[in-house]
Amino acid sequence: MPYAKPNDAQTLLFGEKESWKEEWEGMPEFEQKNLLPEYSVRVNFSCIEDMRRFSELIKQRLTTKTSSIWFPAQAKADLKNKVYVDES
Repeated sequence: MPYAKPNDAQTLLFGEKESWKEEWEGMPEFEQKNLLPEYSVRVNFSCIEDMRRFSELIKQRLTTKTSSIWFPAQAKADLKNKVYVDES
């Protein structure tokens, strides 16, 4: 089956082409910060007691389900007061 051409009616899901531009006019530019770590280190423990001692040394809670941590510990985002608002 051939690919749909850009001006096929089937490619216009929400009506007229680029109707979002009018609503988007004057909106601030979105910038995504790079939140990836600069360096990562894998740490292995031979027993749970070693992991517990390491946890005390770095003053962070580690469990057998912990897959990663930040050092120093990062504050978690406060999302309690964030809500989705539909203005339509």
